[in-house]
Amino acid sequence: MTSIVPFIGNWVFEPAEIRVMSDAYDKAVEDIYRFGHPNKIVAQIIATRIIDLAKGGERDPDRLRERALATCGFSRDNADRQKLVPSEP
Repeated sequence: MTSIVPFIGNWVFEPAEIRVMSDAYDKAVEDIYRFGHPNKIVAQIIATRIIDLAKGGERDPDRLRERALATCGFSRDNADRQKLVPSEP
């Protein structure tokens, strides 16, 4: 599991909240890998968005992931379709 902790900075969250955010971050990065290897900036944008949403009270890991992915123009539907489409030689 990839941790979101390096991106949290000076914010304080409960351990359970960090687990939820890390789970959302980990799954979002996995989804992006279906499109190709995400660079550090995309990963940072995803992490920052998840943290911002969590600061606002969101605790559902699926909503955190989906909204963070949408920030970068990704959607889970696109990722699911991508894995179903055979890659070209």
